Amino acid sequence: MSDFLYSSESKPHGMLSKCIRDIYHENPPEITEYHGDWGSLAVSRNLYNGFQPHENDEHLTVVIGGPVLTFRDNRFLTYNDPFAGTLSVYERIIEGSIKWDEDLSGPFVILLIDKIHRKIQCITDLMLFIPVYKHCSNGLVCLGTHVDALAKSAAQQHAIDKASLVDFIINSMVIHPYTMYQSIRQCTPAAIHYFQPSTSSFTELEPEVYWKPAVKSCYNNINEAALDLRNAITTYIYRATEGMDHVAQFLSGGEDSRAVAGLLPKNLKKDAFVFLDFMNREGNIARKISEKYGINLDVRFRKTKHYLNILPEASDLVGSGQQYLNAHTLGFHRDCQLDQYHAVFGGLLANAFLKGSDSEKTKWQRRLSIIYEIVVMDERHFQPFRHDLFNDEILLEIDKRHRDFRNHFRDKKNDSLHDWFLNWPRIMGEAHPGIAVNRRLFRSYEPFMSTEVVKIASKIPLSWKLNRKVYLLAMRPFLKPAQWVPHGKGWLPYYNWWTNLPVRIFISFYRRIGRLMGFIKGNHGSWGDRNKLLDSLDTTKVPLIFAKGMITLKSVITGDLDFGKLPRMQQFNLFQTFYLLDSITDKKNIEYFHAE
Repeated sequence: MSDFLYSSESKPHGMLSKCIRDIYHENPPEITEYHGDWGSLAVSRNLYNGFQPHENDEHLTVVIGGPVLTFRDNRFLTYNDPFAGTLSVYERIIEGSIKWDEDLSGPFVILLIDKIHRKIQCITDLMLFIPVYKHCSNGLVCLGTHVDALAKSAAQQHAIDKASLVDFIINSMVIHPYTMYQSIRQCTPAAIHYFQPSTSSFTELEPEVYWKPAVKSCYNNINEAALDLRNAITTYIYRATEGMDHVAQFLSGGEDSRAVAGLLPKNLKKDAFVFLDFMNREGNIARKISEKYGINLDVRFRKTKHYLNILPEASDLVGSGQQYLNAHTLGFHRDCQLDQYHAVFGGLLANAFLKGSDSEKTKWQRRLSIIYEIVVMDERHFQPFRHDLFNDEILLEIDKRHRDFRNHFRDKKNDSLHDWFLNWPRIMGEAHPGIAVNRRLFRSYEPFMSTEVVKIASKIPLSWKLNRKVYLLAMRPFLKPAQWVPHGKGWLPYYNWWTNLPVRIFISFYRRIGRLMGFIKGNHGSWGDRNKLLDSLDTTKVPLIFAKGMITLKSVITGDLDFGKLPRMQQFNLFQTFYLLDSITDKKNIEYFHAE
């Protein structure tokens, strides 16, 4: 998937290209530049067949991402025609018949430049799966899909927003619409953004929002919603693969990847990949699932300090303000040659959109997965921020930003306030950095991020999502081949909560005893043991190694920096922040992270 940088002010040839190239540590993509009296544009080559930039005498059309088109077939995804998809979108725009919330499914950004009238349109997808950032100042408009590249191209890389910096350290994200830079903002999701010339400058107009999450349920019963959901996912996968004969997917011990395995057409040759610390429980379950669904499984193992080693490369790929740890495929994408597949399928965001994983939980619901989930309207999660490391002034500013965003969003959802607070736009979600990395490395497809699934998810009441009710009704036929293969967390995905209750109790008891007696050892999950990694580091040297970063943080820290006072995730966020602050000087301190 490609990136773009646009400036209404003409830039020297090669300048914008270098800003995009710098986000890659190796094998940067081919980048094409365009220049005119409308400004300058650089676009890196799109990985998805058929979506290269299209230019004629009147317009320049750029498609970022590989959206599945619903108004025509998608066989061009395997053809050699580089413009088929882009041209189809362009023609529909010119005809005035395009429906942004219906005609393109999945992550996308469309940039349309009217070369004659010097007008710019930028259209974002429903959830801002692919974020667009803007810098508008003194008649200058700069747009881009990578925040650090945009900051460098607009000479804003030194104007760090300290409130956003601390927001990221505490919360692993930056609240919309802010970024790590004072004068750069995130664009609006599901909107058409207009920029037009006025004398010698450019003006940003009010964005036209083409879709909003539903305020209340639009279904008469849960079975009706489940049927729509099943049809939406099935249709998306059929459209995406209709011209393909060989695809890949990520497989784990969970239920979403096995649901995707069941959804993929049986006539396709399928390879699957799983990345582990060692051949643990998760790997053994994945192997059983691959046998049930007739998939070729490739198991790869990560080094002990893998998540430390990839910090520089992953941080540069996802951009500042996004937690890099979910970049699980980075490094493995080369060994597994994932870029050779026309499609690599994942199961991301089913938990967030369809199971209410981000909704408010009681104390016992958070501690014990065995507890039956109920709708919780308590907003204690939104209490003012308190933190021993940072001063009150910066915490009050962060709290104000979160409160403003929450109040703006409150009238859009009721029982799902907390659920959608972290999901619209999705850039604030925990899994988003994984999406940001994958889209730049190979042709990634996520069925649970398709447009119809997102729209259905917004219309389903939270009570139907909890305890996997609507999900199980929709996905059960695709879970059947592995109905007796347990989930990595100790239950059977083919069955409902009540049936699983004794199964959960027995397996949980068995594993607890196994840990105590020592015959169950090690990390049995999909992802690395990050706590063990942090325990192996000498963090007392960090303030000295990243002295420039400490200078920036000094004004917001109370007392001395003590890593031990920070939760594990905040320690990783602080490492990433130090790397960012060092990178601003173009002298990247990467030696510390390249540990054996």
